[in-house]
Amino acid sequence: MVNELNKEISNYQRFLSGEYCNYLDTEVLAMINRTKDYLCVLNDIKTVEYERKEILSKMLGSIGNHSSVGQNFTCQCGKHIFIGEQTIINNNCTMMDENLIHIGNRVLIAPNVQFYTATHPINFEERFVRNWEEDSRKLFFRTKALPITVEDNVWIGGGSIILAGITIGKGSVIGAGSVVTKSIPADCVAVGNPCKVIKWLNPQYRLLPLEEKDIPEMQELFRSTVLHVNIRHYTKEEVEDWASCGDSVEHLKELLSHNHFIGAFDKANHMVGFSSMNKDGYLHSMFVHKDWQGKGVATQLLSEVERIAKQLGVVEITSEVSLTARPFFEKKGYEIVKIQKYRANKLELTNFIMRRKFL
Repeated sequence: MVNELNKEISNYQRFLSGEYCNYLDTEVLAMINRTKDYLCVLNDIKTVEYERKEILSKMLGSIGNHSSVGQNFTCQCGKHIFIGEQTIINNNCTMMDENLIHIGNRVLIAPNVQFYTATHPINFEERFVRNWEEDSRKLFFRTKALPITVEDNVWIGGGSIILAGITIGKGSVIGAGSVVTKSIPADCVAVGNPCKVIKWLNPQYRLLPLEEKDIPEMQELFRSTVLHVNIRHYTKEEVEDWASCGDSVEHLKELLSHNHFIGAFDKANHMVGFSSMNKDGYLHSMFVHKDWQGKGVATQLLSEVERIAKQLGVVEITSEVSLTARPFFEKKGYEIVKIQKYRANKLELTNFIMRRKFL
């Protein structure tokens, strides 16, 4: 009897650790049945508020002060859900808590948001149990469950779906109807299916004018970006030829003397991007480190060099834009003037002359 109990508890712990299982422990079955009874009362429109609070405190792992759960709430185990303080979970929300769900403080969850900790093997031959026997007390399919964490000050829009193993970072906003398939970092707005970051709320970097002392970092970032980012649209020979254009320190000194260079630096004071603008409105460069792509660095750099151009009285900005950067500049209001071949070092590469006029 003791060995059997240890076996069941061990199976439950393996499931919580993310292993595939097809067996429900008696402990889990009892938890699910208790939760069903609690939900019947919780979602009864006749249940008054103080009774709902009492049921939630018994059914959930924990719920903080001044937090609430709306009508038609659905969950599986209940005890796997932990809710912080001043958190609102609106009507018709679902939390399938086969594994732990941690909701932080001051979190707003709109109606019809769904949390799914469970997942199954993609291959159907792995998903279903061969030679399954009805009287085995086991399930005919395999499931594993991964925890979900929503950190403090998050807002999740209505109808969103949060999948297994996801963490949503502090202060972030998930747009309505999003399907969150990968973890979302802190301090951003993320939307869509699949959910992706579209805006950073608190930049994780600062902008500074560049000087000659910054040339070694500029060279390293330029070469790394061309070789690792632009390789998506150019051949290996082309990016290697292009990257060699940054080898000359004297050439970079000359560029610094004729252009306003702005660099983006992270909290450790490492350069993560740079751009430049001259007095005639020519945007000479825009390079962002491969690990900082899609984090708003280019947007902030462009905004800054455009601000400089306006201060200089420029009414039209022109730039020679790579195949890689073309979609970014088009989204920022730049139009293609012509497609051309330009000489990088020894090879001629395709790019676009693009412009943007200020009203």
